[in-house]
Amino acid sequence: MAKQPKPHGKAEATKQLIFESALTLFKKKGFDQVSIKEITDFAGTAKGSFYNYFNTKSDIIVEEFWAIDAYYRSIEEEVLKQASAADRLLRFTELQLTYVRDAIGCETLKVLYANQVLKEGSDKVITDQSRFWYTFIRSIIEEGQQKGLFKREKSSAEYANFFNRAIRGLFLDWNISSASFDLVEAGLAYCNFLLIPALLQP
Repeated sequence: MAKQPKPHGKAEATKQLIFESALTLFKKKGFDQVSIKEITDFAGTAKGSFYNYFNTKSDIIVEEFWAIDAYYRSIEEEVLKQASAADRLLRFTELQLTYVRDAIGCETLKVLYANQVLKEGSDKVITDQSRFWYTFIRSIIEEGQQKGLFKREKSSAEYANFFNRAIRGLFLDWNISSASFDLVEAGLAYCNFLLIPALLQP
């Protein structure tokens, strides 16, 4: 998806209103059951205003993933305060899961994942390795390898893939169970007992 020019002032407020209205309707009715006209009616804007900021409904989903990455960037400094690469992975995962649980929520995450799995032609942002989520995890693992903390049998890119796939699996399980368990508590246990020990040198 070609990114639209970043709006300012009133235009930015209108874009945000359309964006939030779309997510509200997607959660309530399902992605495929919501029309662009319904989104703009709900937002109280003209139908044509949608196309000033988005090309398709799927662009709303892509936008939400980039918004999540913006949060991940905002916690980089906090994560890097941790002493070791293992501690940094654990702290990043804790903050990530807390944000998804408390700010995104299970119902919104279901919409995001369903769009990525079921919608033909949508940008597969969830597996995009240029996302900050992926590149930051890779850099932490690479640092751990350089300092002799983490194994070197695989590249940092391969280990980052393993790690992120595991976390996506946790998100999927949380979605399927409709948040029947605490995402943060389960994720930290997953990291402490499985993911991080699998990376550590014997």
